Amino acid sequence: MAATAGMTLTGVSGCSGNQGAQGSAAKEEAKATFVFKNGVIQTLVAEDDVAEAVAIAGEDIVYVGDNEGVEEFVGDDTKVIDLEGKFLCPGLMDGHLHGPQPYYEQMFQISIPDGCMDNEEYLRIIREFVEAHPDDEVYYGGAFMQNAYLQPDGSNPGPQASDLDAICADKPIMIRDVSHHAYWVNSKALEIAGITAETEDPDGGVIARDADGNPSGLLTDAAKNMVTKKIEVPYTVENMQAAYEEFQKYCHSVGITGLTNINLKGEEMIHAEALHNMDEAGDLHLRQRFLVWGTPGDGYDEVKELLDAVKEYDSDMFTTGTVKIVYDGVTEGATAVMLEPYSPAAGKGDNWYATSDWDKDNFNQLVSDLDKEGYQVHIHAIGDGAVHDSLDAYEKAREDNGGRDARHTMVHVCAITDEDIERAAKLDVISCLQFLWMYNDPLCKLETAFIGEERAMAMYPSKNMLEAGCFISGGSDGAVTPYDKRLEIETGITRNSPFPEEEDTDMTRWPEQGLTAYQMLEIYSKNVAFENYMDDIIGTVEVGKKADLVVFENNLLEIDPTEISDTAVVYTISNGDIVYEG
Repeated sequence: MAATAGMTLTGVSGCSGNQGAQGSAAKEEAKATFVFKNGVIQTLVAEDDVAEAVAIAGEDIVYVGDNEGVEEFVGDDTKVIDLEGKFLCPGLMDGHLHGPQPYYEQMFQISIPDGCMDNEEYLRIIREFVEAHPDDEVYYGGAFMQNAYLQPDGSNPGPQASDLDAICADKPIMIRDVSHHAYWVNSKALEIAGITAETEDPDGGVIARDADGNPSGLLTDAAKNMVTKKIEVPYTVENMQAAYEEFQKYCHSVGITGLTNINLKGEEMIHAEALHNMDEAGDLHLRQRFLVWGTPGDGYDEVKELLDAVKEYDSDMFTTGTVKIVYDGVTEGATAVMLEPYSPAAGKGDNWYATSDWDKDNFNQLVSDLDKEGYQVHIHAIGDGAVHDSLDAYEKAREDNGGRDARHTMVHVCAITDEDIERAAKLDVISCLQFLWMYNDPLCKLETAFIGEERAMAMYPSKNMLEAGCFISGGSDGAVTPYDKRLEIETGITRNSPFPEEEDTDMTRWPEQGLTAYQMLEIYSKNVAFENYMDDIIGTVEVGKKADLVVFENNLLEIDPTEISDTAVVYTISNGDIVYEG
């Protein structure tokens, strides 16, 4: 796979003049539904492949070329839009997005605003929700920031169960952190899960403890799973659909037309049914790859049962066939599996590397079995140890089954050795990176405390990866962090904060690893289309492809990178329909 696009695109150049000829059969039968002209049309077929006009008939692009040629597609019912020099490109996509969790929380659960880092404010919000919903049997929501509990010496005791006990002692309370890898729970939740001072930390997880060894209320990764196995958070299809509708509106407002959908583990069928209902009603306008989860101990048969269940809903807008596996945790929780030890500030002694809650043989076998049957695997791997083990699994699958166009993916890849960069390229593994994480943000301070400044600042070698031939797609991990692609594209270029109050300050992390605007646009559009097996129908502006497009006020490839996050979305087009107009 090539370093930037990673795929060979067929078709005629958008400015060659021949695409109009390709669309001649279509124009004889019907004129265009929409025509966009007088624009800067970046086709993404190649960086210099720029046109002036696009014609859409129904769902499809039928013309890409100059203003003169597009006039033949204009009929009495055609809506002609003069772009007046605005920038049109393929619709933006997200290769790892947890939709619609923030909207479900805002509408039906405890919702802590983004950026809130004050324990007293957390408690006020939780208390108000509990008092307003006295009949609920379980209280759930998020998200808190572990940074709120960072001490001057670099240690972090985390939030306390006793604070939640003062709000409600007889029903479980579970508050997730922003990463989804830690829970803050009350004593009732600990009791139901059977977690006491005598409970050992599970593989791949940490039970935070007080000075006497008692659980203090913070559970990370496999430790939080001890609670979720015992306490069910209620979700409904009706509420999920309402949340998806709001989530979809927001996505369209920021130019997103497609995603890799990382739904809630254990709730796959509720998500799938909600999306199917929208799809059947013609209301689903986010083209997506829908993932199911493989959990430690699962074999192929267990995962196949879920894959078969969601496959019943496959359509043009909703496709399946990918399995999400979480192999490690997060650096700030000291649960990302590393090749070198954490610092003592992580609270795990002098020789802590973190461990996976996956048995290595079970993990390798499941990956190989899924590969053999033609399924795609999507592995969460943050630490360089987890990345190494994931590549081992993909390498074994290739040895067992022979090479194929598998498009297996590692997501996050925060730390990776030079040797594994070369191996990822050789194995054609997709690395789905979160570019908004690549500056010196508050979580970087925790990473620095836990693994040292040198290692923290050497994370996310995106330029080195591209130059080595790695295929990179872009995902936000939203709602863990914001999922506005403009923020992510800007950060990928500058390696600095994209936020107005910060972008004029030096918050950079390894700025030499910044990419070009064109590379970032590819990463958040056609490369995700490739990741999702959709490159044959979307990802570039070409005749015969589906009209998933976005129009920006300014040319993202020419303006100052710090202006990208402020550039307005003018139109979002999904499957030939204008779904957002700014």
